[in-house]
Amino acid sequence: MVFNVDFEICTIIFMVFIIVLIFGKKEVVNYQNRMFRVYILITFFNTCLDVVTCYTIAYHKTVPYAVNYTLNAVFLALQFIIPTIFLVYVYMKVRQIEIQGSMLFLIAWLPCLIGVVMVLFNPLTNAIFYFDDTGYHHGEYHWVLYANVLFYLICTIVFMVFNRDVIRIKQVIITTVVIICAILPVFIQYFLPTYMLAGVGSALSVVLLYVTDQSQVIYSDTITRALNREAFIQHVNNAIQRNIPEQIFAIALDNFKLINERYGVDGGNELMRMFVDNLIEEYNESEVFRYGGDTFLVVLPEKTEGAKEHDRIRRIIKKRYHVGEDKVEISACICLLHTIHIHQTTLIQTLEHAIVNVKKKGKDQFLEVDEDVTEDLKRSSAIEKALLKAVESGHFEVHYQPILDTNTGKFHSMEALARLNVYGYGYVSPEEFIRIAEVNGTILQIGLIVLDEVCTFISEHNLKDKGIDFVEVNLSVVQCMQDNICRDIRRILEKHNVPPTMINLEITESAAADSEEKLIRNMARMSLSDITFSLDDYGSGFSNINYIVDLPFSIVKLDKYIVWAAMKNVTSRTILEHTVAMFKSIHLKVVAEGVEDMEMAGVLTAMGVDYLQGFYFSRPVPRDQLLTCLEEEYLDRKLNPDKYAKKA
Repeated sequence: MVFNVDFEICTIIFMVFIIVLIFGKKEVVNYQNRMFRVYILITFFNTCLDVVTCYTIAYHKTVPYAVNYTLNAVFLALQFIIPTIFLVYVYMKVRQIEIQGSMLFLIAWLPCLIGVVMVLFNPLTNAIFYFDDTGYHHGEYHWVLYANVLFYLICTIVFMVFNRDVIRIKQVIITTVVIICAILPVFIQYFLPTYMLAGVGSALSVVLLYVTDQSQVIYSDTITRALNREAFIQHVNNAIQRNIPEQIFAIALDNFKLINERYGVDGGNELMRMFVDNLIEEYNESEVFRYGGDTFLVVLPEKTEGAKEHDRIRRIIKKRYHVGEDKVEISACICLLHTIHIHQTTLIQTLEHAIVNVKKKGKDQFLEVDEDVTEDLKRSSAIEKALLKAVESGHFEVHYQPILDTNTGKFHSMEALARLNVYGYGYVSPEEFIRIAEVNGTILQIGLIVLDEVCTFISEHNLKDKGIDFVEVNLSVVQCMQDNICRDIRRILEKHNVPPTMINLEITESAAADSEEKLIRNMARMSLSDITFSLDDYGSGFSNINYIVDLPFSIVKLDKYIVWAAMKNVTSRTILEHTVAMFKSIHLKVVAEGVEDMEMAGVLTAMGVDYLQGFYFSRPVPRDQLLTCLEEEYLDRKLNPDKYAKKA
């Protein structure tokens, strides 16, 4: 029997091109992709073997019988195996799982194994093929080969058609191409056995998988040609799932904004390309990623010596880079993470948390993520969950701290303070959770929820009758910058029928500094509605007097630290006395925070401070407990401790 192998030879040439194309591309390396490459090599080897066996059959009289028989046996065994790999591979890619070793995996291979066993026992049965003096012949059960191919191809089509996870257009494409490129060659070869088309079908299946499978998309950053963020995420997730420990070096370039400003975006991009090229020269392409912006990653096996690699990366950073005619020196902060110490669900958070922390330390810094950093992240994550839960429920716990009027000797106002009870950590300070809320975007909702809670308290208990003139509510930096903040506040006040004079908005120096222009506009609008304002934490920042001149504050709250300092030395006390006098001379009311005993209260009252606030009078307490504080006897005990001591 003489076979026509012209199609197969053309296919071999075509597959060489496909192999170079696929193996030369940067892609995410995982189990399925490795299996895809194995499939390519097997189909290529099988096609080559097809041509070789055809020639050995044609010259069977000069080729040793054992060689001829072995080549044909291997070729036919692969013919049984290839369609099985095709089906299993498609199934894994659609389901995004690894089924190696599972029962389904064994069942999928069962028909194929039956065919391979028949090939192995063929010397005894001649069921698949045999040789005699006239040459090569098909055995009585040679048709099983075609039946096996059809079985797996039909199973593939059925799986694709009825799988909802596959996009409709891909179902149509894959089904059509399988029929035209795989099933038809099987039929043609069955009825025209001298035309060898097995390799043609296999080669087309390779092209089919490559074109239609989205996992073969090239995960390459368009600017630096490094692997991109999506590639990194898939890579580390796969490594963690397969329990492969790795270490990740995060490289965050310092002050890269200045590079872009000096040399333009094109110059900055060129510098990043040169930096990445140097990294790739030292490491494999599959180990270098651009995480985003000016941050790059090098992912190495855990067994690699970290200190040595850190020095190696530093040498790359310190190289001289040319942008145009200029020599540019760059620096970078580096973080080292070990995946064995980090849970998969928090890896990205940990990485970003580490990058932020190391940049806070300054330029050219190094940070290795240890248990303390991981614990900080866990705490931040727990706080964020609690914030989201509070926002979702529309309820935020609010405590109140009363403020004493030094002229009347009675509580005349109080400050509303948001409180967050975090599971496993208890109550956390506003300084901590407000910062997280500003980052995750919940601060706006929290501010409005707190104001709503305060207005509910005011309306339900008629605080005006209890001597409270107004409640101070903090306004965050983010809220200060919102154009619709005035409308939102008015809406809440109207909802609870609370007069605007009952609300005093506290604004910190940092908020005034970050959003002064918008803040002036917003404060002017709210002042028209009779809402008043306090400058909070005066003395904790730069204490810019311009804020008081430019913004319509009626109250200045002295930070507790400058109050405490005045109690310890004469110089600080003199400064505080003159500060209080200055504010009173321009008709501003002054609140002293941090009052801890009657002695402090007396000194501050003598200075002319209008209002006192501190733990001595009351810690921030829930509203029910606050109502107790507003009773006359409670305050009398605080102001006249000697009287009650004698009674006791």
